[in-house]
Amino acid sequence: MIALLVVNVAWATPSAGELQAAWERWRPKLDAHAVYPFRFSEQEWAKLAEGKVVRRRERLAGTDRVLGVVWSPTDLDTTWVAVQDGHGEVVDGFTEILLPGSSFQHKVVFQRIELPWPLAPRQWVIEVTNNRALKSATQDKIWERTWKLSDRRDLAELPKNGVWLDVNEGGWFFAEAGGGTLLGYHVRTVVGGIVPDEVATRWSFSTLAGMLQRVVDRTDWIRGHYIADHEPISRPGETEIPRFEAP
Repeated sequence: MIALLVVNVAWATPSAGELQAAWERWRPKLDAHAVYPFRFSEQEWAKLAEGKVVRRRERLAGTDRVLGVVWSPTDLDTTWVAVQDGHGEVVDGFTEILLPGSSFQHKVVFQRIELPWPLAPRQWVIEVTNNRALKSATQDKIWERTWKLSDRRDLAELPKNGVWLDVNEGGWFFAEAGGGTLLGYHVRTVVGGIVPDEVATRWSFSTLAGMLQRVVDRTDWIRGHYIADHEPISRPGETEIPRFEAP
């Protein structure tokens, strides 16, 4: 007789105190080296411990920043690959051109998105940078990848008929916590033209939870996708993340 035992393993979200301790233990290093050394309230830590996405809107001069955070049960490498891997993530009307002199650690990229008529396309050039100083200072426990606008708009191959964004900055952070990863995303942008800043900010805020949850859900797929024949993806410190074993 063959006995068949099926065990369902459910990931238990760490406590609010455990998550908070994992982040705040690096407070001096965050304040010294992070581009965005975010702080979170007791209520936000409690919500994360319930398995929810924390969202907030930070009031700033000009236009606001929106921030979302979630806890993922996967390690830093897997979560990082889930964000960096572009396969299966196609956005209609979106164009991206990597500009000369770029590397994975510091790339300069032109991006453009077509909008429904009568809106003109929006376009921008950003510098994307991995924060190696923070990674080193936190003993590889916190990774940060941020972007800001670049003034490299004069290259001949770039389209000229789009509206250039005046504000576009943001980033991702990944922090080892509770046997998994605290994953955060934030953005601040001005779409310009006839689109009010408030409308753009509200739209960004409304999409935070869904976007972050998709990354968490994507980690299972990534472990079967980032395997031997996949091009390498590097950590912030330039070392390659080993491919996962094929299922």
